[in-house]
Amino acid sequence: MSWTLTDEEQKSFAELQARIKMYNRTIPKLRLTLPPHPMCVVSYRSLNLQICADYYFKCAGLRFDEDAGNKIVACLASFLEQHPLEWLVCSWKNDFIAEIMLGELKCSGDRKKAAEYWLKWYWKREKKQSRETDLCLSPKRRAASSAVFELEFLFVIDKNSDLFVRPGFSGHATFVRWLNKHWPVLATKKKGPALLQEAAEKFREKHRGLSFTDADLGDICEAYKSIEHLYHPGTVPAYQVVLALLARKHRVCPRLVNRMRAEQHKLRRSFEVHEKARS
Repeated sequence: MSWTLTDEEQKSFAELQARIKMYNRTIPKLRLTLPPHPMCVVSYRSLNLQICADYYFKCAGLRFDEDAGNKIVACLASFLEQHPLEWLVCSWKNDFIAEIMLGELKCSGDRKKAAEYWLKWYWKREKKQSRETDLCLSPKRRAASSAVFELEFLFVIDKNSDLFVRPGFSGHATFVRWLNKHWPVLATKKKGPALLQEAAEKFREKHRGLSFTDADLGDICEAYKSIEHLYHPGTVPAYQVVLALLARKHRVCPRLVNRMRAEQHKLRRSFEVHEKARS
């Protein structure tokens, strides 16, 4: 499959190449490497080459310390943990790791222990990352992620209502508020499919501007009915109904959808803070 970089991405990649060449020319032992494929520029655009140089000088400055092995292990671990993107482009780290493995650096204790500690810590981290990746790619989490995407898209529709025909979150909330007001009475008169049909028809009489299909309204009623017992009559939150609706659609637990949404928001905020700190 072929990929084409946009003009902005091509410009960013060219700038990245120039910066890496400049750093390597100024500090040859850095041996910073270019991303293996131009498409990587999308993720490498926030790369901070100064951090690569700073950690190199930290490790180099520790080389002649009486406890160099242990201190460089700690420095490398900090580098990988806090700056994994920068870690990937630094070839200089391999020199220090080799020296640790061969016991060529001074240590306050057994040099072998410094090497063993690094290997134990590194592979423990790799296994943890692998488990997290497998978990993220599990069928349940992928389904929950799809539900989160649909939920977020409902809010996008609200912000750009002139671009969409389908109702957004506010449209769903309108129907939930209507159900809070009328469901107790309707439920005493009819049951099952007849109740859902009655609710849909009564709602349409007052809200013809909302382009819900009968199936849409029926699904919302089902979601409402599944959680109404958890709240006082007439107080079922619209968000919880929509959450239950999308969870039912993707056959996952609403709690998992909510947790994944919170995780994604946390990652987004963390990325924004990180980007702000870099700028």
